[in-house]
Amino acid sequence: MVKVVSHVPRNASGGKTQEGNRNGLAGAGKLGITGRGEWRLGEEGGDPWVGAKAGRWLGERGGAVVRAGLRAWGRSGAKAGGREVGVIGVGFGGSWPDWCEGAGAGEVAEGWRDKSPLWLLERLPNLPFAQLAIEIGAKGPLETLPARSGVEEEVGRRIQRWGARGVKWVVAVRMTESGAEAEVWGWGIEK
Repeated sequence: MVKVVSHVPRNASGGKTQEGNRNGLAGAGKLGITGRGEWRLGEEGGDPWVGAKAGRWLGERGGAVVRAGLRAWGRSGAKAGGREVGVIGVGFGGSWPDWCEGAGAGEVAEGWRDKSPLWLLERLPNLPFAQLAIEIGAKGPLETLPARSGVEEEVGRRIQRWGARGVKWVVAVRMTESGAEAEVWGWGIEK
């Protein structure tokens, strides 16, 4: 058992008491989903990220992550930014393109020359989630976890941990085979 020592008396004026926030979570309320969003590969219309330059080099799958996250964020009604907003992503990526497989160094260099200088950015697994954080103004924690068994429980643990550190909103985005799905988690929010 952990004993918390506080210099705030149990009946302090101004409503600050030791009983005020027993769990240490931001917002001192119940954690819940406040918004959801989804973006399917090849989807058109209703694009929340229209004309974004980053969409050109992020690729379709990375763009789906950003678009799903923006939809969820918009539907959540959250009016926050900075360090009180975090982004956690579950994705796959980081794999090399087919033209690199089994190729020698000279062939890879030649294939590389034929590509846009930014094609490599699409292969970085954290990049779409970082771009989403930029778009919504999140300056809190940002993590990307590989898609694997048990990852949803790990996401839940990290959201709880971030809440204990003062993060009030967490955008959780998962890459799927058909695009991306996102949820916005918040504390003490009534809809």
